Amino acid sequence: MTSKQLSSPCRRKPRGKAKASIELASVYLELKSRVEPTWDNPEPDDYIVGLDGDVMVSGGGEEDDVRVGYMSAFNVHFGQAYDDGVPWFDVLDARSADMALYADLIDLEASCYTEWVESTFEPFGSDLLILDRIRIEPEHRGHGYGLYAAELMISGFGPSIGLIACVPAPYELLKDAPIRTNDSGVRINREHAIPGWEAAEAKLRKHWSLLGFQQLPASDVFALSQSARRPPMETVVQKYFAGKRRQSQLGK
Repeated sequence: MTSKQLSSPCRRKPRGKAKASIELASVYLELKSRVEPTWDNPEPDDYIVGLDGDVMVSGGGEEDDVRVGYMSAFNVHFGQAYDDGVPWFDVLDARSADMALYADLIDLEASCYTEWVESTFEPFGSDLLILDRIRIEPEHRGHGYGLYAAELMISGFGPSIGLIACVPAPYELLKDAPIRTNDSGVRINREHAIPGWEAAEAKLRKHWSLLGFQQLPASDVFALSQSARRPPMETVVQKYFAGKRRQSQLGK
């Protein structure tokens, strides 16, 4: 078991005579991970490395730091799986039904990304970082901490020439909802039966698009490429708070 801490810049200093446009929050991640060997009869699931841990905000000293949420992600080593002759879909399907949703990114027969993904995101590599869950505790929401956490995970663990993907969904609304299955016992969509799901989902999708995520056609999956120029964190945070101000004005 290993642990790693990632920090975002706090009170970023301006370069030269330019003034800093916004003061960034002092957010960091404390993560743990487990890596399984793939050199001796690996299982498809072994090509996925999980990362999970706490979203923290520094208070000026370790004793003053505050845990504001939780985050989990998965590094999917498609390149190594391909070299070992393991189909990409088998890798995704071996972990969970939620992970299998990301099969929308790939050509199931050829173990590569779909033509649309290739032409739209132009990834130079095959590896994939999945942002699985980001949960900020209710009392700490409204500061953009989830966006900071996502950016830290992307910059720290995203493949430099691959893809990052997520499925923005209000998973908290599923907590008290009954699981629905079809006759084969396979879990099926249930979100449209949950009050408030569509509005919450639309809000989250707009939220994550601030980081540059783009939705795949006819899919719940959003993706972005490390090869594309992404907005700086200052711009992301500015747009986030501008959106909150607009919502506040509309609510008056």
